[in-house]
Amino acid sequence: RLEGHAFPKLGFRPIEEVTTVEIVSCLEAIERTGILETAHRVKQLIQQVFRYAVRKGLITHNPAGDLRDIISHKRVQNRACIPPSELPQLMQAIETYKGDILTVSAIKLLALTFVRTGELIAAEWNEIDWDRQEWMIPAERMKMRRDHLVPLSKQALVVFKKLQTVTGKHGFVFFSPANKSKYISNNAALSALKRMGYAGRMTGHGFRALASTILNEQRKYHPDVIEKQLAHAERNEVRAAYNRADYLLERKKMMQEWADFLDAALQNSDNIVKGNFDRGKKQP
Repeated sequence: RLEGHAFPKLGFRPIEEVTTVEIVSCLEAIERTGILETAHRVKQLIQQVFRYAVRKGLITHNPAGDLRDIISHKRVQNRACIPPSELPQLMQAIETYKGDILTVSAIKLLALTFVRTGELIAAEWNEIDWDRQEWMIPAERMKMRRDHLVPLSKQALVVFKKLQTVTGKHGFVFFSPANKSKYISNNAALSALKRMGYAGRMTGHGFRALASTILNEQRKYHPDVIEKQLAHAERNEVRAAYNRADYLLERKKMMQEWADFLDAALQNSDNIVKGNFDRGKKQP
């Protein structure tokens, strides 16, 4: 975050010469992009740097000491999601979209794995276990800062294997030499969805919401299994301390059935309401 947002504006300046106005300008530039969470995180990091400088006697005045109300606390929610009834049309739009393989594959994997966009686009080939059919996302890329295991369905593996023929020689699954980060932009999938006609109606995060809604409505899998796969934080701290279950077998089965469900949605619009999940089965 510092390298991407603070260093270009402040990193070349002697620390004793950096002013509050410069820091505010740096943070406001991030805020204008709409990524408020990042703006708040960068502000905290900058404040830590200057507090350290004070403790070490490098500066006598802390220009980052009071940055309250500099950044809005109202987060922009760009999480539009279509209703479940429109899933077949969306899957057809994705299947027929004439985009580049990286973008199309990213959208398909967002649908198949319902991970966050940032977790997906920075994926590395060494995270994929082909034998176990699993993808381990390291903690540093997860919102909750915990390693996250994603069971890979047959359909997800097909997408990854096609990508391997294109980017397998590189570290990143979605390798892009055009980007400074060396992988595709966070907005690539969103831009493609807009071109499909889903502007303001569907986002990368929308696939998470869609999966959560449908899986919970079908009632085949316990909510804890679904929440575990979504990598949501446990709201109850006591429960979090004692609930260490990974539900791996249930999640593997669920992710395969979810992929089959998406295939059914593509082939037959009648499947979207009843789906292939059994409503009457006992929860695990």
